[in-house]
Amino acid sequence: MLNLVSINLGPFGSIWPASLIWAACGWANQGPNAVVGLILFGLGLWVDLLTGGPLGAWAVVALIAHALTILTARFSSAMASTPMGSAAVTGLFFLVAAFILSISSGKGFNVLAILLPIVSAVLAYPWVAAWFDLSEDEA
Repeated sequence: MLNLVSINLGPFGSIWPASLIWAACGWANQGPNAVVGLILFGLGLWVDLLTGGPLGAWAVVALIAHALTILTARFSSAMASTPMGSAAVTGLFFLVAAFILSISSGKGFNVLAILLPIVSAVLAYPWVAAWFDLSEDEA
């Protein structure tokens, strides 16, 4: 829903990548899953269409952040043991992937325009984490 509400904060960017970060982080507990990857890719394309960005850019960033979060969770359970910790890891990978993508496309990188949405998404993730948890409850 945040992708449908455009809240522009001037030089600090907007909050639109938040749901991508939440999905990439929350669905990492599923491990490598083709369906999750396709859904995440589709969400990224939707964000590209809404923001007027290059088609596929945010989809690639979301998939990279998702894959690196899965790898981090496998090698370091301490980093991803809390919702805030796993969101911080995903946010960091999201920032790095966005930086690499923008540099490789030849465009400049506005750190403030991406940093504030990532920080706000990480801070808000504990409240929305349950919405993105696809694990089955043990009865």
